[in-house]
Amino acid sequence: MRKVICWGIIYIMIMGMTAITTGCAREEEELPGEEAPEEELRIPFGDVPAPEDMIVDAAHWKDRYPMIYESFLRTSRMGDFTVEDSTLGGLHPADYLEKYPNIKILYDGIGFSKEYYVARGHYYALEDVINTARPKPGASCLACKTGEYEKLYVEHGEDLFRMDFHETVQGVEHSISCYTCHRNEPGENVHITAPHFAIGLTKLEEEPPAGTQACAQCHVEYYFDADTGEVVLPWDNGIEIDEIEAYFDERGFYDWKHPRTGTPLIKVQHPEFEMYTGSIHDRMRISCMDCHMPMVEEEGETYRSHWAKSPLKTVEESCGQCHQDAEGIITQTEDIQREIDEMQVEVSDMLVKLIEDFAAALDERTMEQDVVQQLQTLHRRAQYRWDFVMVENSTGFHNASKARKALEEAKEFAQEALDLLAEQE
Repeated sequence: MRKVICWGIIYIMIMGMTAITTGCAREEEELPGEEAPEEELRIPFGDVPAPEDMIVDAAHWKDRYPMIYESFLRTSRMGDFTVEDSTLGGLHPADYLEKYPNIKILYDGIGFSKEYYVARGHYYALEDVINTARPKPGASCLACKTGEYEKLYVEHGEDLFRMDFHETVQGVEHSISCYTCHRNEPGENVHITAPHFAIGLTKLEEEPPAGTQACAQCHVEYYFDADTGEVVLPWDNGIEIDEIEAYFDERGFYDWKHPRTGTPLIKVQHPEFEMYTGSIHDRMRISCMDCHMPMVEEEGETYRSHWAKSPLKTVEESCGQCHQDAEGIITQTEDIQREIDEMQVEVSDMLVKLIEDFAAALDERTMEQDVVQQLQTLHRRAQYRWDFVMVENSTGFHNASKARKALEEAKEFAQEALDLLAEQE
């Protein structure tokens, strides 16, 4: 029950402040072991509106903030199935299984080998999670898909995590909305409404800017606790790639075992925050919001765009505040993304060969168990690093050096495994 107690304390620390930028206190000491009464655990503390007072429909604010509201609606722009700016990652719809056929083998045994589409804008978050054919472990799958999640959490407490997804979603009407990042105060404070991120904040050595926290509520690596169904951020050891890997290793955690090699594998989600942290932009305290939701001028009015998208679609506003050659940023970005994409494809080719050779060796001869375990460990480490870069939505641009390092390490682990297999012949 420690996590729930921590969640309540975090709400007191964070949500009672006038603005999140004033700081979030860290909880360094172990909390008391005794459990509080159930009624104290299941309701979040702090400045949280009563469920009946929560304004979860973005349309409620369209008259007060008309231009911001209209910019938010632009997250639906790719809904007409047109192609726009394909070189900038704007091609939609795009099927990863067609674009990267290797993942059918790499993800064999998990739903992503059967269905894996490029994510659409925030406008479609709820619709897309409902319609995906991949299985949902519980209602906690709604955590980053609807502005109504906090309402559900207040009403049901921890029971929410294991509630049936399909039954629960019948009562949900709205996708990501103003409430997700502002509660009932759009235009004022940034609020954290995701329980898992509020807990995750206490594990960080340095507090990110508010404009990064708003996005990092969802754009992170996470997993579902096997017992409770709770969304958990694996940051106890830190948020670097090897630190998260160590967290999973210490717990013997895996999402699935590859059916051909028996390797216990981790399926990385979308670690934009972890990849961005430590980059040159992050060290300058530039937030996600500064680039993805810049200040723009339209019809003589300046406002913060809520069209959360590639900064290259608003390169002058997003990049031109710091870079004189804003147009050159497009070329530089595409060069980095092309390099990283080619590297990840190369690594995926190596991983496919490793899986096929490993599976053939298991079928054709008997190997010592310690050798099998060594091969599985190398496979796990290589695929984890490849996947961390593959699924991160900037295609390496958020932190090119971190992406290169991860892929180089993945190549080394994969090659070590291939060499070990060759020795067994």
